[in-house]
Amino acid sequence: MKLIHSPDADPEFQLLCELHTSAHKAALDAMRNWSSVTDLVDFAVCRHGYQNTDGFFGITYPNDLDDFDRENGYSIPDNYVEANAWYGDPEGESFLLLESEYLELLRQFLVLKGYNDLADRIQALFRNDA
Repeated sequence: MKLIHSPDADPEFQLLCELHTSAHKAALDAMRNWSSVTDLVDFAVCRHGYQNTDGFFGITYPNDLDDFDRENGYSIPDNYVEANAWYGDPEGESFLLLESEYLELLRQFLVLKGYNDLADRIQALFRNDA
C-alpha cells in the first residue's frame, strides 16, 4: 500500500492510496480533517480513536467502545480500527481496516506532510507489534 501525492488536485484528492478502498479513503479523510498531526500520533500510540463532530470524520479503536455499545451488539474486531468520513452526515457508513494498514497510512501521511520525526514514532509501533 502506497500513498500518492498529487499537489495540483483538489485538497480532498491530493492524497490517494495506491490500493484504493473505501476504508483507506475514509481513514485518509479522517487524518486530513483532524487539526493536529501530533494528536494523530498520540492517539495511535495510545490506541485511542478520535472523531471530528463537525464533519463526522474519525477513527475508532475496539477499546473506545463502552459497555452500552457492546450490549447493543456493536463491536470492532481485535487488530482492526473503524474509519468514518461522513462529510457532515451523522448517519454515514463506517469501514473496518486492519490497524496495521491504518498505521501505515498514517506513517506515509506524516512523511508526505514533512513530519518525519512523527512518522518515526509510528514506525516504532510496528517494531513493538502495535
